[in-house]
Order: sequence, then C-alpha cells, then structure tokens
Amino acid sequence: MNTLIIYASKTGTTEKCADQINKQLKNSKMVNILDQNEDINRYDLIVIGTPIRMGMIDKRIKKFLISNIESLKSKKVAYFICCGFNENWKSYYEQNIPKDLLDNAIIYDTFGGEMDLQKQKGFDKFITKMVSKNTDKNKEIKILNENIERFIKLLDE
Repeated sequence: MNTLIIYASKTGTTEKCADQINKQLKNSKMVNILDQNEDINRYDLIVIGTPIRMGMIDKRIKKFLISNIESLKSKKVAYFICCGFNENWKSYYEQNIPKDLLDNAIIYDTFGGEMDLQKQKGFDKFITKMVSKNTDKNKEIKILNENIERFIKLLDE
C-alpha cells in the first residue's frame, strides 16, 4: 500500500511524529504541507498531521482538506494532531475537520505535544510562557509514543 504522510509543523513536534510513522510504514512518503505537490490520487492511504494552536489546526492543512475534500472522502485517510492539552483533542477534531471526513477516517488521534520555549517565537513564546505558568506542574506535556504505536499498527493492518 502506498502511503502519503502530509504534515504541518511549526516547532518540529508534528514533523517528529510524522517521521516516526514514515520510518515504520513500508512504501510511505512524508511531505511538509509547504512542499505538497503530490497527486494524492496516486496513494492508497493518506495520513494528515497538524499541530493545534489555540484550538485551531494549521491553516494550510485546513485549506488542503477543503481543496481536496472529494478525493479524501474516497480514500483511506488517517489524522493526527499534536497538542499540549490532550483532554480536548476530540473537540479539536470536531471544530476543525469536516464531519464527513472524520466519519470516513480509519483513525484520528492525538500524539500529545511538547512545550519547548527554545523553539517558540514572538507571540507564541509569550503564550507558551503564560500557559506553562498556569499549568498543573504534575501534568507532563509530552509526545504520546503509545498513541503513535497504536496508530501505526492500525494503519499497517
């Protein structure tokens, strides 16, 4: 099965997760949305990954979904998001991805996130500092490798 992994990444977390998937799937190609010029109809499976910022998916991913909605409805598609606050992950999908695409998805899940101030710039850095001050210190924000492994297993079946 030919797989195309399309992702957007601002600080590298989503790219890191996409790379884990790419390394474990056979016949897969990983493409940053900035460089996306692949004909998605050449692929059997499309995996789409995006960060969540202030409850929203990456605007380039959103545009890609809308532009390709009919093709995506007829394909095997899987979605993953990277976010620091996983308790809201299902609502992020419901608010950002058309219902008919979600209903047709093989899987959609959260892979957690990272809050690395070194990778933040400008307003994002300010927000990250504010959020980290108000975050429960016992709640670790990290990539959820067990979710990635479960996701890959389902795709590889």
